Amino acid sequence: MKVIGAGEAVADGALAWSRKLSVQVGGAGTVAHAGVVLPRLLADRLGLTVGLSQVLARAGFVPGRHRGRALVDAACALAAGATCLSDIEAMTRQVEIFGPDGGASDTTMLRILGELAGRLNCDGLPGRRLAAATAAARGNAWSQIAARHGTLPAVQVAGADLTRPVVVGEQRVRPIVVVRLDATLIEADSDKEGAAGNYKGGYGFHPLTAWCSNVGDNLAVMLRPGNAGSFTAADHVALIDAAVGQIPAVWRTDVLFTIDGAGASHNVIDHLSRLNTHAGHGKRGRRVEYSIGWPVDERTQGAIGQLRESDWDTGLHADGSPHPEAAVTDLTGILRHGPAGDQMSGWPDDVRVIARRVPRGAAEQAKLGEDADWRYGAFATNTPAGQIQWLDARHRTQAHVEDKVKELKACGAQNLPSTDWNRNSSWLQLAALAASMNGWLRHLALDGQLARAEPKALRYRLLGAPARHVTHARKKILKIPPGWALAADVVTAWKRLQALHPA
Repeated sequence: MKVIGAGEAVADGALAWSRKLSVQVGGAGTVAHAGVVLPRLLADRLGLTVGLSQVLARAGFVPGRHRGRALVDAACALAAGATCLSDIEAMTRQVEIFGPDGGASDTTMLRILGELAGRLNCDGLPGRRLAAATAAARGNAWSQIAARHGTLPAVQVAGADLTRPVVVGEQRVRPIVVVRLDATLIEADSDKEGAAGNYKGGYGFHPLTAWCSNVGDNLAVMLRPGNAGSFTAADHVALIDAAVGQIPAVWRTDVLFTIDGAGASHNVIDHLSRLNTHAGHGKRGRRVEYSIGWPVDERTQGAIGQLRESDWDTGLHADGSPHPEAAVTDLTGILRHGPAGDQMSGWPDDVRVIARRVPRGAAEQAKLGEDADWRYGAFATNTPAGQIQWLDARHRTQAHVEDKVKELKACGAQNLPSTDWNRNSSWLQLAALAASMNGWLRHLALDGQLARAEPKALRYRLLGAPARHVTHARKKILKIPPGWALAADVVTAWKRLQALHPA
Protein backbone atom coordinates (compact mmCIF):
# COMPACT_ATOMS: atom_id res chain seq x y z
CA MET A 1 0.00 0.00 0.00
CA LYS A 2 1.41 3.40 -0.99
CA VAL A 3 1.38 6.15 1.64
CA ILE A 4 0.35 9.52 0.22
CA GLY A 5 2.80 12.25 1.20
CA ALA A 6 1.92 15.82 2.10
CA GLY A 7 2.97 17.16 -1.31
CA GLU A 8 1.50 14.41 -3.45
CA ALA A 9 -1.72 14.68 -5.39
CA VAL A 10 -4.72 12.70 -4.19
CA ALA A 11 -6.43 10.79 -6.97
CA ASP A 12 -9.64 10.02 -5.08
CA GLY A 13 -11.54 13.16 -4.10
CA ALA A 14 -12.96 11.44 -1.04
CA LEU A 15 -9.45 11.35 0.43
CA ALA A 16 -8.68 15.01 -0.16
CA TRP A 17 -10.32 16.34 3.01
CA SER A 18 -7.14 16.01 5.10
CA ARG A 19 -4.88 17.73 2.54
CA LYS A 20 -3.75 21.11 3.90
CA LEU A 21 -5.52 20.37 7.21
CA SER A 22 -3.59 20.78 10.45
CA VAL A 23 -4.63 20.19 14.05
CA GLN A 24 -3.41 22.70 16.64
CA VAL A 25 -4.15 23.87 20.14
CA GLY A 26 -5.91 27.23 19.95
CA GLY A 27 -9.27 28.75 19.12
CA ALA A 28 -10.01 30.42 22.45
CA GLY A 29 -13.74 30.67 23.04
CA THR A 30 -14.60 27.46 21.23
CA VAL A 31 -16.89 25.31 23.34
CA ALA A 32 -17.75 21.61 23.10
CA HIS A 33 -20.99 20.17 24.52
CA ALA A 34 -22.49 23.66 24.57
CA GLY A 35 -25.98 22.20 24.86
CA VAL A 36 -25.23 21.14 28.42
CA VAL A 37 -26.15 24.70 29.43
CA LEU A 38 -29.80 23.63 28.98
CA PRO A 39 -30.10 21.11 31.86
CA ARG A 40 -27.74 23.35 33.87
CA LEU A 41 -30.09 26.33 33.52
CA LEU A 42 -33.11 24.11 34.11
CA ALA A 43 -31.74 22.95 37.47
CA ASP A 44 -31.14 26.58 38.49
CA ARG A 45 -34.64 27.64 37.44
CA LEU A 46 -36.26 24.79 39.39
CA GLY A 47 -34.34 25.62 42.57
CA LEU A 48 -32.42 22.35 42.52
CA THR A 49 -28.93 23.89 42.61
CA VAL A 50 -29.64 26.01 45.69
CA GLY A 51 -31.63 23.21 47.32
CA LEU A 52 -28.78 20.70 47.04
CA SER A 53 -26.35 23.28 48.41
CA GLN A 54 -28.52 23.76 51.47
CA VAL A 55 -28.76 20.01 51.99
CA LEU A 56 -24.97 19.65 52.15
CA ALA A 57 -24.43 22.81 54.23
CA ARG A 58 -22.58 22.30 57.51
CA ALA A 59 -22.39 24.71 60.42
CA GLY A 60 -19.05 26.51 60.57
CA PHE A 61 -17.87 25.18 57.21
CA VAL A 62 -17.67 27.33 54.09
CA PRO A 63 -16.65 25.14 51.13
CA GLY A 64 -14.38 26.50 48.47
CA ARG A 65 -16.70 25.09 45.83
CA HIS A 66 -20.47 25.48 45.78
CA ARG A 67 -21.81 22.01 46.58
CA GLY A 68 -25.10 22.40 44.75
CA ARG A 69 -23.30 23.72 41.68
CA ALA A 70 -20.87 20.80 41.70
CA LEU A 71 -23.62 18.18 42.04
CA VAL A 72 -25.79 19.70 39.31
CA ASP A 73 -22.81 20.06 36.97
CA ALA A 74 -21.93 16.42 37.57
CA ALA A 75 -25.50 15.34 36.81
CA CYS A 76 -25.47 17.45 33.62
CA ALA A 77 -22.20 15.82 32.58
CA LEU A 78 -23.73 12.38 33.14
CA ALA A 79 -26.70 13.36 31.00
CA ALA A 80 -24.24 14.49 28.31
CA GLY A 81 -22.42 11.15 28.27
CA ALA A 82 -19.87 11.14 31.11
CA THR A 83 -19.38 7.71 32.65
CA CYS A 84 -16.79 8.30 35.38
CA LEU A 85 -15.30 11.01 37.58
CA SER A 86 -12.52 11.76 35.09
CA ASP A 87 -15.11 12.29 32.36
CA ILE A 88 -16.96 14.76 34.56
CA GLU A 89 -13.75 16.67 35.29
CA ALA A 90 -12.82 16.81 31.59
CA MET A 91 -16.26 18.00 30.49
CA THR A 92 -16.72 20.61 33.22
CA ARG A 93 -13.23 22.08 32.79
CA GLN A 94 -14.53 24.47 30.10
CA VAL A 95 -14.49 27.85 31.79
CA GLU A 96 -16.73 29.41 29.15
CA ILE A 97 -19.64 27.31 30.47
CA PHE A 98 -18.70 26.29 33.99
CA GLY A 99 -17.14 29.51 35.29
CA PRO A 100 -13.63 30.89 35.80
CA ASP A 101 -12.43 27.87 37.77
CA GLY A 102 -14.26 25.28 35.70
CA GLY A 103 -15.94 22.33 37.39
CA ALA A 104 -14.80 20.27 40.34
CA SER A 105 -11.78 17.98 39.99
CA ASP A 106 -12.30 14.25 40.30
CA THR A 107 -10.85 14.22 43.83
CA THR A 108 -13.13 17.07 44.92
CA MET A 109 -16.08 15.32 43.33
CA LEU A 110 -15.18 12.16 45.24
CA ARG A 111 -15.31 14.12 48.50
CA ILE A 112 -18.66 15.63 47.56
CA LEU A 113 -20.05 12.18 46.82
CA GLY A 114 -18.99 11.19 50.33
CA GLU A 115 -20.80 14.23 51.73
CA LEU A 116 -23.91 13.37 49.75
CA ALA A 117 -23.76 9.82 51.11
CA GLY A 118 -24.11 11.32 54.57
CA ARG A 119 -27.53 12.62 53.51
CA LEU A 120 -28.79 9.15 52.55
CA ASN A 121 -30.60 6.76 54.85
CA CYS A 122 -29.12 3.40 55.79
CA ASP A 123 -31.21 1.79 53.03
CA GLY A 124 -29.60 4.05 50.41
CA LEU A 125 -32.71 6.16 49.83
CA PRO A 126 -32.48 9.96 50.27
CA GLY A 127 -32.83 11.24 53.80
CA ARG A 128 -35.48 13.74 54.82
CA ARG A 129 -33.64 16.91 53.80
CA LEU A 130 -32.39 15.54 50.48
CA ALA A 131 -35.81 14.10 49.63
CA ALA A 132 -37.43 17.45 50.43
CA ALA A 133 -35.00 19.32 48.14
CA THR A 134 -35.59 17.01 45.17
CA ALA A 135 -39.35 16.95 45.82
CA ALA A 136 -39.44 20.76 45.78
CA ALA A 137 -37.59 20.89 42.45
CA ARG A 138 -39.87 18.17 41.06
CA GLY A 139 -42.94 20.08 42.20
CA ASN A 140 -41.70 23.15 40.35
CA ALA A 141 -40.98 21.06 37.24
CA TRP A 142 -44.39 19.39 37.23
CA SER A 143 -46.24 22.67 37.74
CA GLN A 144 -44.31 24.24 34.84
CA ILE A 145 -45.04 21.18 32.66
CA ALA A 146 -48.74 21.37 33.49
CA ALA A 147 -48.70 25.11 32.73
CA ARG A 148 -47.10 24.57 29.31
CA HIS A 149 -49.24 21.62 28.21
CA GLY A 150 -52.46 22.33 30.11
CA THR A 151 -51.98 19.32 32.39
CA LEU A 152 -49.52 16.50 32.98
CA PRO A 153 -49.07 14.12 30.03
CA ALA A 154 -51.33 11.08 30.26
CA VAL A 155 -50.10 7.51 29.88
CA GLN A 156 -51.46 5.73 26.81
CA VAL A 157 -53.39 2.49 27.35
CA ALA A 158 -54.88 0.64 24.35
CA GLY A 159 -54.59 3.76 22.23
CA ALA A 160 -56.35 6.08 24.72
CA ASP A 161 -55.25 8.39 27.53
CA LEU A 162 -55.35 6.96 31.05
CA THR A 163 -57.48 9.61 32.77
CA ARG A 164 -60.20 9.94 35.39
CA PRO A 165 -63.34 12.07 35.02
CA VAL A 166 -63.12 14.96 37.50
CA VAL A 167 -64.21 18.55 37.77
CA VAL A 168 -61.25 20.78 38.69
CA GLY A 169 -61.75 24.32 37.44
CA GLU A 170 -62.26 24.01 33.71
CA GLN A 171 -60.82 20.48 33.58
CA ARG A 172 -63.20 17.58 33.04
CA VAL A 173 -60.63 14.80 33.01
CA ARG A 174 -57.41 14.39 34.93
CA PRO A 175 -54.47 12.09 34.10
CA ILE A 176 -53.78 9.26 36.51
CA VAL A 177 -50.19 9.34 37.77
CA VAL A 178 -48.56 6.02 36.90
CA VAL A 179 -45.61 4.86 39.02
CA ARG A 180 -43.66 1.84 37.84
CA LEU A 181 -41.25 -0.19 39.99
CA ASP A 182 -38.55 -2.41 38.58
CA ALA A 183 -35.17 -3.83 39.57
CA THR A 184 -32.11 -4.08 37.37
CA LEU A 185 -28.59 -5.48 37.46
CA ILE A 186 -25.37 -3.46 37.35
CA GLU A 187 -22.26 -5.49 36.67
CA ALA A 188 -19.03 -4.91 38.59
CA ASP A 189 -15.70 -5.73 36.96
CA SER A 190 -13.77 -5.51 40.23
CA ASP A 191 -14.31 -6.26 43.89
CA LYS A 192 -16.46 -3.41 45.22
CA GLU A 193 -18.18 -3.12 48.56
CA GLY A 194 -21.61 -4.73 48.35
CA ALA A 195 -21.00 -6.41 45.00
CA ALA A 196 -22.17 -10.01 44.98
CA GLY A 197 -23.32 -12.76 42.70
CA ASN A 198 -26.79 -12.29 41.24
CA TYR A 199 -29.54 -14.66 40.14
CA LYS A 200 -28.36 -14.55 36.52
CA GLY A 201 -24.91 -15.77 37.38
CA GLY A 202 -23.27 -12.35 37.12
CA TYR A 203 -21.53 -10.24 39.75
CA GLY A 204 -22.38 -6.72 40.88
CA PHE A 205 -25.39 -4.84 42.23
CA HIS A 206 -29.17 -5.20 42.11
CA PRO A 207 -30.76 -1.73 42.54
CA LEU A 208 -34.51 -1.11 42.73
CA THR A 209 -36.05 1.87 40.90
CA ALA A 210 -39.37 3.77 40.73
CA TRP A 211 -40.42 5.95 37.78
CA CYS A 212 -43.28 8.26 36.87
CA SER A 213 -44.41 7.28 33.38
CA ASN A 214 -46.31 10.54 32.83
CA VAL A 215 -43.19 12.71 33.00
CA GLY A 216 -40.46 10.11 32.56
CA ASP A 217 -38.52 11.10 35.68
CA ASN A 218 -37.08 8.92 38.41
CA LEU A 219 -38.92 9.11 41.73
CA ALA A 220 -36.62 6.90 43.78
CA VAL A 221 -33.69 4.53 43.42
CA MET A 222 -32.20 2.18 46.00
CA LEU A 223 -28.76 0.58 45.65
CA ARG A 224 -28.78 -3.04 46.79
CA PRO A 225 -26.19 -5.86 46.82
CA GLY A 226 -26.11 -8.17 43.83
CA ASN A 227 -27.62 -11.00 45.87
CA ALA A 228 -30.61 -8.91 47.03
CA GLY A 229 -33.82 -10.83 46.42
CA SER A 230 -36.19 -9.94 43.60
CA PHE A 231 -39.14 -10.55 45.95
CA THR A 232 -37.91 -8.51 48.93
CA ALA A 233 -41.14 -6.90 50.14
CA ALA A 234 -39.44 -4.59 52.64
CA ASP A 235 -37.41 -2.95 49.85
CA HIS A 236 -40.50 -2.52 47.68
CA VAL A 237 -42.44 -0.95 50.55
CA ALA A 238 -39.60 1.48 51.33
CA LEU A 239 -39.32 2.43 47.66
CA ILE A 240 -43.08 2.93 47.34
CA ASP A 241 -43.08 5.32 50.30
CA ALA A 242 -40.10 7.22 48.89
CA ALA A 243 -41.83 7.49 45.49
CA VAL A 244 -45.09 8.74 47.01
CA GLY A 245 -43.13 11.39 48.90
CA GLN A 246 -41.71 12.67 45.62
CA ILE A 247 -45.08 13.08 43.90
CA PRO A 248 -46.31 16.67 44.31
CA ALA A 249 -49.28 16.77 46.69
CA VAL A 250 -51.68 18.09 44.06
CA TRP A 251 -51.03 14.99 41.91
CA ARG A 252 -50.89 12.48 44.78
CA THR A 253 -54.65 11.91 44.94
CA ASP A 254 -54.92 9.41 42.06
CA VAL A 255 -51.96 7.07 41.56
CA LEU A 256 -51.53 3.71 39.84
CA PHE A 257 -48.58 1.50 40.84
CA THR A 258 -47.44 -1.19 38.41
CA ILE A 259 -44.94 -3.88 39.39
CA ASP A 260 -43.92 -7.14 37.78
CA GLY A 261 -44.20 -10.46 39.55
CA ALA A 262 -41.63 -9.39 42.16
CA GLY A 263 -44.32 -7.29 43.86
CA ALA A 264 -46.84 -10.12 44.33
CA SER A 265 -46.47 -10.40 48.10
CA HIS A 266 -48.82 -9.86 51.01
CA ASN A 267 -46.76 -7.02 52.45
CA VAL A 268 -46.63 -5.02 49.22
CA ILE A 269 -50.33 -5.42 48.38
CA ASP A 270 -51.36 -4.82 51.99
CA HIS A 271 -49.25 -1.66 52.09
CA LEU A 272 -50.75 -0.32 48.86
CA SER A 273 -54.22 -1.15 50.18
CA ARG A 274 -53.54 0.92 53.29
CA LEU A 275 -52.45 3.86 51.12
CA ASN A 276 -55.74 3.63 49.21
CA THR A 277 -57.99 5.78 51.41
CA HIS A 278 -60.43 6.88 48.70
CA ALA A 279 -63.24 4.51 49.71
CA GLY A 280 -63.24 5.66 53.32
CA HIS A 281 -62.63 9.37 52.83
CA GLY A 282 -64.08 10.17 49.40
CA LYS A 283 -62.69 13.33 47.84
CA ARG A 284 -60.47 13.90 50.86
CA GLY A 285 -58.89 10.48 50.45
CA ARG A 286 -56.22 9.19 48.13
CA ARG A 287 -57.00 6.73 45.35
CA VAL A 288 -54.11 4.26 45.06
CA GLU A 289 -54.60 1.41 42.62
CA TYR A 290 -52.13 -1.25 41.59
CA SER A 291 -51.48 -3.76 38.82
CA ILE A 292 -48.97 -6.36 39.98
CA GLY A 293 -47.72 -9.54 38.32
CA TRP A 294 -49.27 -12.63 39.89
CA PRO A 295 -47.55 -16.04 39.94
CA VAL A 296 -48.99 -18.78 37.74
CA ASP A 297 -48.51 -21.29 40.54
CA GLU A 298 -50.43 -24.44 41.42
CA ARG A 299 -53.31 -22.41 42.82
CA THR A 300 -53.60 -20.25 39.69
CA GLN A 301 -53.17 -23.22 37.34
CA GLY A 302 -55.89 -25.06 39.22
CA ALA A 303 -58.28 -22.17 38.68
CA ILE A 304 -57.38 -21.99 34.98
CA GLY A 305 -58.06 -25.69 34.66
CA GLN A 306 -61.68 -25.18 35.75
CA LEU A 307 -62.43 -22.66 32.99
CA ARG A 308 -64.56 -23.34 29.95
CA GLU A 309 -63.41 -22.13 26.55
CA SER A 310 -66.27 -19.63 26.55
CA ASP A 311 -64.86 -18.03 29.71
CA TRP A 312 -61.98 -16.54 27.70
CA ASP A 313 -62.38 -13.15 25.99
CA THR A 314 -60.27 -11.82 23.12
CA GLY A 315 -57.27 -9.77 24.23
CA LEU A 316 -56.06 -6.45 22.86
CA HIS A 317 -52.98 -5.18 21.08
CA ALA A 318 -51.14 -2.17 22.49
CA ASP A 319 -53.09 0.13 20.15
CA GLY A 320 -56.45 -1.20 21.37
CA SER A 321 -57.25 -3.40 18.37
CA PRO A 322 -58.31 -7.04 18.98
CA HIS A 323 -55.52 -9.61 19.33
CA PRO A 324 -57.03 -12.77 17.83
CA GLU A 325 -54.48 -15.11 19.41
CA ALA A 326 -54.52 -13.62 22.93
CA ALA A 327 -57.27 -14.26 25.46
CA VAL A 328 -58.00 -12.97 28.97
CA THR A 329 -60.27 -13.99 31.83
CA ASP A 330 -61.07 -13.05 35.43
CA LEU A 331 -60.08 -15.79 37.89
CA THR A 332 -61.28 -14.02 41.03
CA GLY A 333 -64.62 -15.83 41.31
CA ILE A 334 -63.04 -19.29 41.03
CA LEU A 335 -60.23 -18.43 43.45
CA ARG A 336 -62.66 -16.99 45.97
CA HIS A 337 -65.71 -19.24 45.59
CA GLY A 338 -64.61 -22.27 43.54
CA PRO A 339 -64.83 -25.94 44.54
CA ALA A 340 -61.56 -25.63 46.49
CA GLY A 341 -63.05 -22.90 48.67
CA ASP A 342 -61.53 -19.47 49.28
CA GLN A 343 -57.93 -19.77 48.11
CA MET A 344 -57.26 -16.06 48.72
CA SER A 345 -58.21 -15.81 52.36
CA GLY A 346 -56.03 -13.25 54.06
CA TRP A 347 -55.68 -11.12 50.95
CA PRO A 348 -57.57 -7.81 50.79
CA ASP A 349 -61.19 -8.25 49.69
CA ASP A 350 -60.78 -6.01 46.64
CA VAL A 351 -57.96 -8.01 45.02
CA ARG A 352 -58.82 -9.30 41.53
CA VAL A 353 -56.72 -11.83 39.62
CA ILE A 354 -56.82 -11.70 35.82
CA ALA A 355 -55.13 -14.27 33.58
CA ARG A 356 -53.92 -14.04 29.98
CA ARG A 357 -52.92 -16.73 27.52
CA VAL A 358 -51.23 -16.81 24.11
CA PRO A 359 -50.40 -19.92 22.04
CA ARG A 360 -46.88 -21.25 22.13
CA GLY A 361 -44.84 -21.08 18.96
CA ALA A 362 -44.39 -24.24 16.92
CA ALA A 363 -40.76 -24.61 18.02
CA GLU A 364 -41.27 -23.42 21.62
CA GLN A 365 -40.66 -26.06 24.27
CA ALA A 366 -42.69 -25.77 27.48
CA LYS A 367 -40.86 -26.03 30.78
CA LEU A 368 -41.62 -28.81 33.24
CA GLY A 369 -45.04 -28.23 34.79
CA GLU A 370 -46.17 -25.70 32.15
CA ASP A 371 -48.95 -26.14 29.62
CA ALA A 372 -47.69 -27.57 26.34
CA ASP A 373 -49.97 -25.44 24.14
CA TRP A 374 -50.41 -22.12 25.96
CA ARG A 375 -48.24 -19.55 27.71
CA TYR A 376 -50.09 -18.14 30.71
CA GLY A 377 -49.56 -14.95 32.68
CA ALA A 378 -51.56 -13.30 35.45
CA PHE A 379 -51.72 -10.10 37.44
CA ALA A 380 -53.52 -8.77 40.51
CA THR A 381 -55.31 -5.44 40.69
CA ASN A 382 -57.67 -3.58 43.00
CA THR A 383 -59.27 -1.56 40.19
CA PRO A 384 -62.97 -2.32 40.68
CA ALA A 385 -64.27 -1.42 37.21
CA GLY A 386 -63.20 -1.66 33.59
CA GLN A 387 -63.19 -4.41 30.98
CA ILE A 388 -60.67 -7.13 31.74
CA GLN A 389 -59.20 -6.71 28.23
CA TRP A 390 -58.45 -3.07 29.03
CA LEU A 391 -57.04 -3.91 32.46
CA ASP A 392 -54.76 -6.47 30.81
CA ALA A 393 -53.58 -3.89 28.26
CA ARG A 394 -52.96 -1.44 31.10
CA HIS A 395 -50.85 -3.97 32.98
CA ARG A 396 -48.70 -4.77 29.96
CA THR A 397 -47.59 -1.13 29.74
CA GLN A 398 -45.34 -2.07 32.69
CA ALA A 399 -42.84 -3.16 30.03
CA HIS A 400 -42.19 0.54 29.32
CA VAL A 401 -40.22 0.76 32.57
CA GLU A 402 -37.39 -1.15 30.91
CA ASP A 403 -36.77 1.87 28.67
CA LYS A 404 -36.41 4.08 31.75
CA VAL A 405 -33.96 1.65 33.35
CA LYS A 406 -31.91 1.78 30.15
CA GLU A 407 -31.94 5.56 30.41
CA LEU A 408 -30.69 5.39 33.99
CA LYS A 409 -27.77 3.26 32.86
CA ALA A 410 -27.12 5.57 29.91
CA CYS A 411 -26.87 8.46 32.38
CA GLY A 412 -23.97 6.97 34.35
CA ALA A 413 -25.39 3.95 36.15
CA GLN A 414 -23.91 1.38 33.79
CA ASN A 415 -20.86 1.29 36.04
CA LEU A 416 -20.43 2.44 39.65
CA PRO A 417 -17.04 4.19 39.91
CA SER A 418 -15.93 3.65 43.51
CA THR A 419 -14.98 0.72 45.70
CA ASP A 420 -16.95 2.40 48.52
CA TRP A 421 -20.63 1.45 48.92
CA ASN A 422 -21.75 4.87 50.17
CA ARG A 423 -20.13 6.81 47.34
CA ASN A 424 -21.58 4.41 44.80
CA SER A 425 -25.01 4.95 46.33
CA SER A 426 -24.51 8.71 45.90
CA TRP A 427 -23.40 8.19 42.29
CA LEU A 428 -26.59 6.22 41.59
CA GLN A 429 -28.63 9.13 42.97
CA LEU A 430 -26.79 11.50 40.61
CA ALA A 431 -27.49 9.22 37.65
CA ALA A 432 -31.17 9.17 38.60
CA LEU A 433 -31.13 12.97 38.85
CA ALA A 434 -29.59 13.20 35.36
CA ALA A 435 -32.36 10.96 33.98
CA SER A 436 -34.98 13.10 35.71
CA MET A 437 -33.56 16.32 34.28
CA ASN A 438 -33.72 14.74 30.82
CA GLY A 439 -37.42 14.07 31.41
CA TRP A 440 -38.12 17.62 32.61
CA LEU A 441 -36.13 19.09 29.74
CA ARG A 442 -38.13 17.17 27.14
CA HIS A 443 -41.46 18.44 28.45
CA LEU A 444 -40.43 22.01 29.22
CA ALA A 445 -38.20 23.00 26.31
CA LEU A 446 -38.40 20.56 23.39
CA ASP A 447 -40.82 19.69 20.59
CA GLY A 448 -41.41 16.90 18.11
CA GLN A 449 -38.92 14.07 17.99
CA LEU A 450 -36.61 15.75 20.50
CA ALA A 451 -39.40 15.68 23.07
CA ARG A 452 -39.33 11.86 22.78
CA ALA A 453 -35.59 11.42 22.22
CA GLU A 454 -33.56 8.91 24.21
CA PRO A 455 -30.34 10.00 25.98
CA LYS A 456 -28.08 9.09 23.06
CA ALA A 457 -30.15 11.14 20.63
CA LEU A 458 -30.28 14.09 23.03
CA ARG A 459 -26.50 14.02 23.34
CA TYR A 460 -25.69 13.95 19.65
CA ARG A 461 -28.42 16.34 18.56
CA LEU A 462 -28.73 18.79 21.45
CA LEU A 463 -26.33 18.54 24.39
CA GLY A 464 -23.30 17.89 22.16
CA ALA A 465 -23.78 21.03 20.08
CA PRO A 466 -20.54 23.03 19.55
CA ALA A 467 -20.45 26.80 20.04
CA ARG A 468 -18.25 29.86 20.02
CA HIS A 469 -18.20 31.90 23.21
CA VAL A 470 -18.08 35.65 22.56
CA THR A 471 -18.64 38.81 24.56
CA HIS A 472 -20.65 41.66 23.09
CA ALA A 473 -22.02 44.77 24.84
CA ARG A 474 -21.03 43.27 28.19
CA LYS A 475 -23.09 40.18 27.45
CA LYS A 476 -21.88 36.62 27.05
CA ILE A 477 -23.12 34.80 23.96
CA LEU A 478 -22.81 31.19 22.85
CA LYS A 479 -23.03 31.11 19.07
CA ILE A 480 -24.16 27.74 17.72
CA PRO A 481 -22.81 27.16 14.18
CA PRO A 482 -25.60 27.52 11.60
CA GLY A 483 -24.37 24.27 10.06
CA TRP A 484 -25.41 22.38 13.19
CA ALA A 485 -28.65 20.69 12.14
CA LEU A 486 -30.56 21.49 15.34
CA ALA A 487 -29.04 24.89 16.11
CA ALA A 488 -32.46 26.53 16.14
CA ASP A 489 -33.78 23.93 18.60
CA VAL A 490 -30.93 24.69 21.03
CA VAL A 491 -31.69 28.41 20.87
CA THR A 492 -35.44 27.86 21.28
CA ALA A 493 -34.91 25.55 24.25
CA TRP A 494 -32.65 28.12 25.93
CA LYS A 495 -35.26 30.86 25.52
CA ARG A 496 -38.00 28.68 26.94
CA LEU A 497 -35.95 27.80 30.00
CA GLN A 498 -34.98 31.45 30.49
CA ALA A 499 -38.67 32.31 30.52
CA LEU A 500 -39.43 29.92 33.40
CA HIS A 501 -40.22 31.58 36.69
CA PRO A 502 -37.24 31.10 39.04
CA ALA A 503 -38.02 28.97 42.07
